Amino acid sequence: MNSIKPTIEEIHFCMNDPNCIRNVCILAHVDHGKTTVADSLLATNRLVSKRMAGFLRYLDDRPDEQQRGITMKSSTVSLLNLVQDDDNNYKKILLNLVDTPGHIDFSTEVGAALRVCDGAIILVDLVEGVCVQTRESIKNAFKEHAKMILVLNKFDRLIVELKKSIDEIFQCILRVIEDCNATIAEVYQYEFNSSEIDIEDTGLLFSPDSGNVIFASAVDGWGFTTEQIAKLFVNLVKGETVDSLNKKIWNFDCYINSTKEIKTGAVDKKKCNLFVQFCLKTIVHIYESLILRMEKDKISKILEKLNITTITRDMTHNDPKVQVRAILQAWKPLASTILLQCLKKIPSPCNIGNNKIEYLLSVNRFCEDQYLSKCIENVRPNFEDISNKTNVTSISYVSKMFCTSKRNLSQNKPKAFVPRTEKTITKPEVIQQTSNDNNDDVAVIALARVFTGNLHVGQEMYVLNRSYLPDPVEIETDPIKFVENNPNVTKVTITELYMLFGRELTLVDSIPAGNLCGIGNLESCVIRTSTLSSSLNVVPLVEHTRLDPVVRHAIEPVNPKELPLLRQGLKFLLQSDSCVEVIMQETGELVLLTAGDVHLEKCIEDLKNKFANIDIHVSSPMVSLRETVVEKDDNFLEDSENTVNLDTEYFSLSVIAVSVPDGILEVIRNNYDFLKMVEEHQYKSFIDIAKSYGNINIEDKIAEKSFKSSVTKKTLTHITNQLKAAFSHSFWKDLHTKIWSVGQSDTFINLLINTTNTYNRNIFFELNTCDKRSLFDHCITKAFNNICKAGPLCEEPLSNCVFIVKKFELNADVKLEDISPQTTSSIESNIRDLFKRALEKREKRLMEPIYVTEIQVNPSILGKVYTVVNKRHGKILDSVGMDDDERVFLVKAQIPVIESRDFACDIRKTTSGQANPTLRYSHYEKIDGDPFYEPVEDDDEEDAEINVESALRACRLRKEIRRRKGLHVDDEVVIHAEKQRTLNKKK
Repeated sequence: MNSIKPTIEEIHFCMNDPNCIRNVCILAHVDHGKTTVADSLLATNRLVSKRMAGFLRYLDDRPDEQQRGITMKSSTVSLLNLVQDDDNNYKKILLNLVDTPGHIDFSTEVGAALRVCDGAIILVDLVEGVCVQTRESIKNAFKEHAKMILVLNKFDRLIVELKKSIDEIFQCILRVIEDCNATIAEVYQYEFNSSEIDIEDTGLLFSPDSGNVIFASAVDGWGFTTEQIAKLFVNLVKGETVDSLNKKIWNFDCYINSTKEIKTGAVDKKKCNLFVQFCLKTIVHIYESLILRMEKDKISKILEKLNITTITRDMTHNDPKVQVRAILQAWKPLASTILLQCLKKIPSPCNIGNNKIEYLLSVNRFCEDQYLSKCIENVRPNFEDISNKTNVTSISYVSKMFCTSKRNLSQNKPKAFVPRTEKTITKPEVIQQTSNDNNDDVAVIALARVFTGNLHVGQEMYVLNRSYLPDPVEIETDPIKFVENNPNVTKVTITELYMLFGRELTLVDSIPAGNLCGIGNLESCVIRTSTLSSSLNVVPLVEHTRLDPVVRHAIEPVNPKELPLLRQGLKFLLQSDSCVEVIMQETGELVLLTAGDVHLEKCIEDLKNKFANIDIHVSSPMVSLRETVVEKDDNFLEDSENTVNLDTEYFSLSVIAVSVPDGILEVIRNNYDFLKMVEEHQYKSFIDIAKSYGNINIEDKIAEKSFKSSVTKKTLTHITNQLKAAFSHSFWKDLHTKIWSVGQSDTFINLLINTTNTYNRNIFFELNTCDKRSLFDHCITKAFNNICKAGPLCEEPLSNCVFIVKKFELNADVKLEDISPQTTSSIESNIRDLFKRALEKREKRLMEPIYVTEIQVNPSILGKVYTVVNKRHGKILDSVGMDDDERVFLVKAQIPVIESRDFACDIRKTTSGQANPTLRYSHYEKIDGDPFYEPVEDDDEEDAEINVESALRACRLRKEIRRRKGLHVDDEVVIHAEKQRTLNKKK
């Protein structure tokens, strides 16, 4: 591998060859070694020294990242190397590497990195095993169609620190690989379009013999694959090739006999299999001999066995750890192994595959529209062959915005001093220096991937947001006017393009297709993500999923005069952080929404020291609750007591509100995006309905919605079967065919169901415009969406509720001219009040967001962890011994988000630093207590029947939210206070 630092010109030249480009990100749980692996790769281009690789953590350039020892943002760097392939030929590889955070609070950074990458390195700590964020990373990589390579890290800890036996190490490796494959299989089962293909034949699973598993120690800088071990021992085994030996190494029934022949039957004969014999024993022998037993006389024999001929100074060092590090790095350097496997296993930008192209272009979404489908087909060949750069539409995707100091931009670097050549200088030279204020100015840069065409300075591009749809008539008639009048598109001129080298950005003139780059001066038209296109006849690329933050804090400057500075700083923060949200309440209060405590501290640190440079006051945490109704197993179809009615001049409406069963809720949530697409497909507006008005033949057969895509048809059949199974019990039988609407948000699921016999309305059939009641259809759905946004308890969103329409009949003949905007507004308001009255008939409850956590502890501190969890109104879900001796337990627990402040610090303090939890948002859970409960004296019998603690908590939360929103709160207030006197006056 070439260890010479490449020049900018060499890297830029290689950017024109897409076959040598690999766009890869590193994903892992926190503290599993991502940045350490990145250091090893950076050392190949001499961005860091080999000696400091693994300790410097170069890409963690924030002070709080170095202090905490965790990554808080994704960083991108381009590395150019030469690697030796299987035929001993040297090939170029330009690795565009993205190092991502492992902490759950910054998981949106992972989604942003995956969108611009074609492959992912999944890093797992063999000691801790597969953790929460590891599973999330695998799932995200699978959904983004990224090819994965598994790196099993911290091999050395199993030997040196834990002193595990070879069999125990073998079981650790098997458990990690099986857990990762189980996660892939879990996600794959939802990909029912390919369910006829067995997952074993897809190449998605991790298997060392296929080359997508690397065994490594990042801190010691070594890593190997089973294929490399096969090359090392192939000459010692009779009748085997590298490929055949590689397959047999991972076949645990194969062993080598005394005649150096490979036989089967290792399991029955209790023989040592080839993987243990060749791989594990080799590594364990080196560590035990040099570090544990300190047998320096074996160094020469080890070097001979590993075919190391060049002996360095560190190999004879007095420190055995330095010796092992130098020997194993010379044998199988980790960077070389990763680069080689990336070249072999990760697809180049010109071979990303049809599945990913269809995913990026949202083919299944737009194929129903003839014009949009034509737009996709016109640009699709450019995605398949990015080498074609003539007359090609340039398409790029901005994955995230990030802020950096202007001092890191190459054009602002100090210029090299050039001495004057004149013999005489008449005037002294004045060197202009930039002030510190300018050095501290912030530059907003867009991280982008060029998918097709070239991107160059001076090029005019259109910024398309996610809601943009091309209009053929307006674009052909007057494209300038179309851009001016369309809020979803903005025309910009590219002024700055950067190559990314971690904290350093180098200005260039152009970026070819297939590469990552930074784009400057887009902050005015791009907030977080967007699609850049040189043509208007393009659909925007699909947006990557992001989790909504659930923790809220009100912020204000300590000095009220500095409020404009805070607002300006929040604008920078909103663009630089892909997860944070900022809300201004009606009262003018600024509310910061973050993913957790660590994320909050990062945001406040940025505001104080980077974006606003002022002191800020942060309030106690607030959370967004949900409102719901109590589930009752009654026949709601025959329930007249809880049914509410509305009689207007035009129609009569009867509605009842009930709770959604868990089985139905799960199916709707898992398939919400598709069901919403079906609901909006062939949608007919009020104008379309008005055109068909006058045909009173209600008996006309309404048509089922048609789809052109075979994938969509197959998906619809699959989801319909799921709904049928979920709606098969009790009074819900067959109601899946009567779903009127699935709501507007997947964060709070609610349903509108139509059980009327005469008005046939559901999401799977077109709206019957011949029925005059269709004129009021949009009024009902709008009122339903409005009540779902703000419930009756404290105007928080509704969740897990179903409004069942039992009656919808006309009271009089409806004339089209009578339906004015004022009339529909009044009708919507009345229907919303009807839904509200339906909710008030039911017993209501609040729902709060829940964090889940997994904590590895030893038995001596198990009770202390339980105490902290219970003190915060949490509960223990599970506690499992991670080994046969139960020396380490994995505790799974959940706590309310509102009680989670300083939870990690409390756990560390209570357990003296032996436990380090990470919190992950899981779901909303019902608070089992009446939010209107007020304690009454001498009412012990009634209090015994209810959960008083939960009821008091629910009541307190309801009042706090109403008070914060300025709503009426029934508090007891003493009006005329008198001094307390004793009745018995004794003198």
